[in-house]
Amino acid sequence: MPASAQERTPWFDTDIRLGADIVLAPAGAGAARSGPYGEVRLDYTAERILENTSRVGFAGGLVLRRDSGRAGLAQTTGHCPPGAADCFDAGGLAPVGAFTGFAAVPGISGDDPALAVETAFAYWRGGLVEIRGGYGPGAAALESEPLPGAFWLMRADAARIDPSGRNLASTANTLSGHAPKLVLRSVRLAGFRASASFTPDGDVCGASFCRPARQPGTLAAASVRDIAELGLSFDHRFAATGVRWTAGLGLSHGRATGADSAFFDDPWAVSARLVRSQGGWTAGLSTLLSNDGVSGARYSAQAASLAYESGDWLFSLEMSQARSGLVHAHSRSVLAGASRYFESGLILGAGIAHTRSGEAELSGGARITRTRERARLFLEAGLRF
Repeated sequence: MPASAQERTPWFDTDIRLGADIVLAPAGAGAARSGPYGEVRLDYTAERILENTSRVGFAGGLVLRRDSGRAGLAQTTGHCPPGAADCFDAGGLAPVGAFTGFAAVPGISGDDPALAVETAFAYWRGGLVEIRGGYGPGAAALESEPLPGAFWLMRADAARIDPSGRNLASTANTLSGHAPKLVLRSVRLAGFRASASFTPDGDVCGASFCRPARQPGTLAAASVRDIAELGLSFDHRFAATGVRWTAGLGLSHGRATGADSAFFDDPWAVSARLVRSQGGWTAGLSTLLSNDGVSGARYSAQAASLAYESGDWLFSLEMSQARSGLVHAHSRSVLAGASRYFESGLILGAGIAHTRSGEAELSGGARITRTRERARLFLEAGLRF
């Protein structure tokens, strides 16, 4: 056969995936934007296996998202003017949570870009380790498997979309966001895997996380630098019982810098989760605790979910709760529903979500908690290519 007719091996094996999801649900009073809400994702990977069996590659992902007026958690949460009652004060300004992005100032919403890079990193895998460099999640998030659920966008914990605008719960350890970082990750041995990462500058706005920036005369915010993270996970299916256990631990710590850093502590967060699967049933628990970068403030969140898969159907019941000492707010959410997958790549689902929240307000010079709650029906549809 002539050499020109021989089939040539591509330099890189590539994979392109496109996903699109939409949520139809009424907006809550705490939402800055009305629906519909949705997300479009484009993921690209290119990989080459070298002669020594190690691998080099690149992974990239773009996200176009429309949420209710927040980016990750970042959003206005109640009204607690600095210096009034027991409201936190940062030099006469309202402080922004260095982990959550919460601020108790009306009119401040997550300034999330509509289109953003979520991942863009090069990697090398060989022997017992993988090395990554570029945009992407840190070690604490990498080693934490999401809790089971029937939906991609609507979740009780770490929801990608929140029509209520009042769900404050996220047990995802996202202190470093998706900013450029260096990640070192081991292979899985005896079910265990460890990761470590370093992020020089965490103040990078993306579709999944974007803390409000410092606003002279209104908001005090610390720049988060030098974020070190550790993650440890376990994943094993026991042949005798058919039970699969997965678990994850994450620890992140950063340094508060910038013009307002004197009013902030170095932020940290610790997280843990446990998931059990057997047959069609999967159940999970998760928790997170952070100082939110402010002395005397704490952010805590807990979540639990149960899912059952039967053929192309997936049913789930999810619960979450969260409390922020920084903005004196709390929330509790319950979500239940079902989705069905079709061979064409279409996913259709429906459910009901109930959120009860308490936010700070001033009344007669004293801080009170204004409680609101509402249940809403929702429809979620997705396509996978």
